[in-house]
Amino acid sequence: MNKNQILLKLVLDEMGFDSADMGVFLKRKILQKKTYLLQLTGVDLGYRYNWYIYGPYCPALANDVFALREEIKYDDEFNDYELNPKTKEQLRVLLDTILVIPPEIEEHEWFELIASLHYLKHIAYWGGKDNPGFGEVFEKLIESKPHFKGKNRLAETAWKGLDRVGLIENKTLQ
Repeated sequence: MNKNQILLKLVLDEMGFDSADMGVFLKRKILQKKTYLLQLTGVDLGYRYNWYIYGPYCPALANDVFALREEIKYDDEFNDYELNPKTKEQLRVLLDTILVIPPEIEEHEWFELIASLHYLKHIAYWGGKDNPGFGEVFEKLIESKPHFKGKNRLAETAWKGLDRVGLIENKTLQ
């Protein structure tokens, strides 16, 4: 098992994922979005994201998750390691703030929404326009994800959560 796989396994464990989750599409979707958001806190796992059907998506992460799922069947080297306190703290900030899921939305939808809002705000191309506001970002979200139409209040809640931790004003917390 290489160092990147060990780190990924430790992060997944800290986020509450187990190897069985890796075989379920909606769990992998959540994992994609949580990993995207975690990297924004300064924990750089080396994954780079593209815009995809369900929002930010990293093919390399998907490949690593499947490889890790097989690797942990035969190798328990990760048991010799633990996350450093700074990484655990950054993960805790994420889990205790923007990863808190409102009761009126499914977990996978919440993470799609919050990660997509951030991606559209800071990474999507805006044709020379700087610093789009909530209304513009939400409108762009609806263009590619019409299933969020009518969910303005939830999107505003997600936006405020991102803002509360500094991820509206800043692309990352680094």
